[in-house]
Amino acid sequence: MAEQQQQHAPGGYYSGRNKIPDIKTFVANLDKDKKERDAKLAEQTKLEKLGSTESQPHHEAKAAKKGTLKTVTDPTTGNEVQIEDVDKDFMKAAENPVLSVPNANLGKDTTVRTDASQTNPEYKYNQDVTAPPDPVAEGSTSDVPIHGEKTNILFHPTPSVSYEPMYASLEAQAGGLCVGVVAAIVILGKMFGGSLKGLIPLSMCIASGLWLWMKEVVRSGREVEWSSEQSRGETATANLLPESVEWVNTLLGIVWGLINPDMFAGVADTLEDVMGASVPGVIENVRVAEINQGNNPIRILSLRALPDSHVKELKDSIHEENKKNKAPQEAAADEEGGDYYNIEASFAYHAKPSDAKNTSSKARNMHMQLVFYLGIKGLFGVPLPIFVELQGLVGTVRLRLQMSPEPPFLKNLTFTLMGLPQVQAGCIPMVEKGVNILNLPLISNFVNYAIGAAASMYVAPKSMSLDLGAMLQGDDIAKDVIAMGVMWIRIHRAIGLSKQDRRGSKGGGSDPYITLSFSKYGKPMYCTRVITDDLNPIWEETAALLVTPELIKADEQLSVELWDSDRSSADDIVGKVELSMQKMIQHPGKMYPQVSKLAGMEKDSEMPGELHWEVGYFSKPKFRPALRTDGKNRQLPENLKDAPELQDDKGTLNNADQDAVAHTPPDPLWPSGICSVVVHQIVNLELENIYGSEGNRKGREYEPAKPFGENTEEVSKKLPTSYCTILFNDQLVYRTRAKVVSSKPIFNAGTERFMRDWRSGIVTVTVRDQRHRQHDPILGVVPLRLSDMLQTSSQVTRWYPLDGGIGFGRIRISLLFRSIETRLPPNMLGWDVGTFEFTSDRILALGYHSNAKLKMRTGGSIGQISRTRCRSLAEGDGMYWDIAEQDGKNNVRLPVKYRYRAPVVFEFHNAGKRGAAAYSIIWLHQLVDNTPVDINIPIWTTKNGARLIQNYITEENIKAKDVPGLEDVQEIGRLQFRCQFKAGTDEDHKAFVMDNDSRETFETWEACLAEGVRERHVDKRLPPKVAELHEQSLTEGRDVLKEADPDERKKWLAKDGQDWSGAFTHDPKAYMDSFGRKRAEPGAEAPVHDPHDPSDDDDNIPGDPEDDSDSSSDLGVQDAENRGAASDMDGSADNQGISPKEQKKREVANKKSEKRKNRGLMQWKPVRNLAFAKDEAKFGMKKVSHKLTGGLTGREPDIETETGQ
Repeated sequence: MAEQQQQHAPGGYYSGRNKIPDIKTFVANLDKDKKERDAKLAEQTKLEKLGSTESQPHHEAKAAKKGTLKTVTDPTTGNEVQIEDVDKDFMKAAENPVLSVPNANLGKDTTVRTDASQTNPEYKYNQDVTAPPDPVAEGSTSDVPIHGEKTNILFHPTPSVSYEPMYASLEAQAGGLCVGVVAAIVILGKMFGGSLKGLIPLSMCIASGLWLWMKEVVRSGREVEWSSEQSRGETATANLLPESVEWVNTLLGIVWGLINPDMFAGVADTLEDVMGASVPGVIENVRVAEINQGNNPIRILSLRALPDSHVKELKDSIHEENKKNKAPQEAAADEEGGDYYNIEASFAYHAKPSDAKNTSSKARNMHMQLVFYLGIKGLFGVPLPIFVELQGLVGTVRLRLQMSPEPPFLKNLTFTLMGLPQVQAGCIPMVEKGVNILNLPLISNFVNYAIGAAASMYVAPKSMSLDLGAMLQGDDIAKDVIAMGVMWIRIHRAIGLSKQDRRGSKGGGSDPYITLSFSKYGKPMYCTRVITDDLNPIWEETAALLVTPELIKADEQLSVELWDSDRSSADDIVGKVELSMQKMIQHPGKMYPQVSKLAGMEKDSEMPGELHWEVGYFSKPKFRPALRTDGKNRQLPENLKDAPELQDDKGTLNNADQDAVAHTPPDPLWPSGICSVVVHQIVNLELENIYGSEGNRKGREYEPAKPFGENTEEVSKKLPTSYCTILFNDQLVYRTRAKVVSSKPIFNAGTERFMRDWRSGIVTVTVRDQRHRQHDPILGVVPLRLSDMLQTSSQVTRWYPLDGGIGFGRIRISLLFRSIETRLPPNMLGWDVGTFEFTSDRILALGYHSNAKLKMRTGGSIGQISRTRCRSLAEGDGMYWDIAEQDGKNNVRLPVKYRYRAPVVFEFHNAGKRGAAAYSIIWLHQLVDNTPVDINIPIWTTKNGARLIQNYITEENIKAKDVPGLEDVQEIGRLQFRCQFKAGTDEDHKAFVMDNDSRETFETWEACLAEGVRERHVDKRLPPKVAELHEQSLTEGRDVLKEADPDERKKWLAKDGQDWSGAFTHDPKAYMDSFGRKRAEPGAEAPVHDPHDPSDDDDNIPGDPEDDSDSSSDLGVQDAENRGAASDMDGSADNQGISPKEQKKREVANKKSEKRKNRGLMQWKPVRNLAFAKDEAKFGMKKVSHKLTGGLTGREPDIETETGQ
């Protein structure tokens, strides 16, 4: 027997034992079993086929009671049918079942026959009069026992003519013609003085063109043949032929387009691996960019049931797989629990004729998009996109269904291919006019053999199993988030880092930043800002990472890595610290301060420096019964709230936790949590007619100006190629795959993210049309404010109309929020995106006496107040800047993109002096959203201004930064003003548009605002019903809490939690002793050392140390000190009249809206192309400028996608 390969599911990992299949090995193994196969075939041909002796002339069955014939309406089809009651003679037919088969099929004389040469009406009539169970034409059929072989074939020949002999002759003659053309061109050209260097390529090109033309003729002919077979099947369905498989094909035709293409992702991965392992040297790489089944379904040719004795190999394969992947008891229960049904199916597929110029005609067949990177492996590759269309497929498959007594009565499905299927694919470069280059023998063999090699992974005795029970439940509504909880990390500072650069100031020589990732996964999940030229950086940044079951089962380590940023070369590693997540989740609900020695990349290696940080794990709390509601939609009118057809779809609720999710809104006690968004599908999607009414109205005066009503086409070249983006609080976090030219795209894709406060959170889903050499226009936007959506439930699934774009349709979205058992202080519950703005008319500088220009900047935005606005105070003790708004001027506002890692820096620039003379700093995470606050901060002078403004330095912790480079820091005055942080995007954020992603994000906000589906101001809102239930629960709880501890009582009666506000800005070391043990609870208790400059002295620490369960070792922290030990452990306002200024704003907004909706000049494609080229050039210049000037960002995480690309 041929060498057998261990079975693996598509997309499974490869190793030395499970090598990637390659074409060379596949071809070598093709004929290993040839002799055995030939012997079996010879033996089969000797077996006598079932003769006509078993068949008897058909006799009409008389098995109905007399007088019972009546005409009724069939409730299934709605047609009139005649029925009769059955009598006891019908039992004979049950005991000896027979089937009426046309005599033509048995080789017997017949009065009526179907023939391939007949026209379709004649063919249809002859088929109808000979159709079982009671044919009309006598002498045309015979009764054959059901077990007879003649009943297991198609009843009628295909109504078409076979052209295969002609195809073979045409190929042979075309081959000779091509050889003759090559010889003639070379010989004759040489005789007339031509050069072989030109004649040979010319002859090969002409011959190839002839050969490709011939193959296209043959392919078109075969398409006509297949279309005839499909016509036969449709005729058989119309004539209601029983005991055929056409009912299956009809069902497949309906279901096929509804199948999620994600089911084929494993096949795409396998093909990519096979081709990547087999490509020649001229191809640097190959990628499967998309795979789609189209709407042309596969056809079933025959079905038959099989006893267990015929599927022994399949049973053995299942047994071996269970032994490897399951526990013995689980494997035995799976194999012995439930009955099995075995079936064999022969299947075929053939592409429908397609037009090379029509994208929609290509997309209706099974296809995939490949990208070949032409070049040299490992050096460079030029991408060549290829459209691959499946043209033909024939094969046989055996399936073993495991039945279950519980709905849906199907548990598992295992399938295996009975031999290698015959596969034929076509391939066209993705240009406007392309030929089928797969008809060239070399390329044809490569792709078809690659598909064959991938299919060989499932040829018997190898198999694949699917969990049908889960697939057939049909409930696509999630009742809980995937994440178990959140890992909260606060990065305070690092001390004594190693010098990585030759150049550097005193106390500098490295540009450090920190990434948070999972050690095995490796991809950065969070990245701090870069602090340049500093060996003792203070970041004071926080991050929340979702903890999923997969991470725990894989025993992932949280990896905190310090890097040195380099502009012109790869970044250098400065050190790292790892944390066992399995150990961490065993200590939930608390923050643990850490002082960790840095470890190197190699095992047991060390790096200079230590990291001061905090980490804690917080899980999901139980739902409070006091907040339970009826789960009904509060946005409906009072008299419609109880209508069943207007209620939200909550899916199947299988347990108490799922029922609580469906009937309990998010808890105000726990405002932070995990938000899940899933985009299921879009229906009736189409493009708006942006050109207006067309044609001359003469003769059409009473016709509609435009088409109206729902779209009637599912696939058309006029439909958009849609994809969706998801924004969390105006930050782009997710992008789906594109669905080609469809009015009913199915995505079933989404993401989970940490949200600081559900009461102010907004999720925005944008649907766009993917276009080439143009900006992708908005088809529609759907902003979802969590406090509006989740009024009676923590989960909602609804249909929403698409608004604000150039498309129409309705989109189905699921929104789910689960709280996390931690309460952040109010200043930490805000948005990252917003605007810093002044609410006072003056900025005072007490103690500062120079007439200076005031420059302000934060991450990515700058502002300034000129010296002309600077005046001396009347008291003579300082200066002030008049910032009262006059005619739209002096309104200084700074847009912010990363609020929780950025300050607002004030630079004082005196006349005649270069550079800043003094600095003041306010860190934005100290502000509460939309809350004006009075600010009084010091004005400092120093020669090293960069180090002062990049580090988190306040007047409380300035002593902690008394290190080389900042010894000269002096406070020379106080800066006073009133300000606020306004949450959310506004017009000032246009300055952040540096690439296409940021352009699309800002455009989404503009569309929401223009359509009135989003307010300009973002504030916290608690739904009235939730507020009522929450207040009631707190009142009822007062009697219970009377006897409780005062601190505990205060905690539960507070509406806004501030459990560990003191933990922020303090050095984690201040809560620990010199042995690294926690001696005070961060935020809840006073620190045992100076909170900003802690010492190593333990003399003044009262009490005994806490239990060692809080130690770094037990938490699974692995740094340079305890890496070895840890490795051994398990584990809008009302309008009051429109002013000229407001009118101008509206005119600008209208122009932007026209541009966004492709109206005016933008309705013309060349204008859109020019706009796209202009923006791309602008983005390119900004990227170059950013690269040259540097920035304060490190290795930022990419936008999440389904494909990981």
